[in-house]
Amino acid sequence: METLPLDPSLPGVRQLQTWIRQQVRLRIDLGHGHVLEGVLQWQDPEFLALRTAAPHLMLINRRMVQLIQVVS
Repeated sequence: METLPLDPSLPGVRQLQTWIRQQVRLRIDLGHGHVLEGVLQWQDPEFLALRTAAPHLMLINRRMVQLIQVVS
């Protein structure tokens, strides 16, 4: 499957970039009870890189994400 380039004109891409710059804590729901919490470090057309309590970044395939919420 061909990967399309990341389009910074899309509002969702811009919102994620804002959260990355501001280091906002997020909850990412992958469905079926799988929920991750952390701070996004970067995004590309295929993956989101999430910093959790684990020592390494977690790469999340964008196609797996069902919901992203700001943790308040």
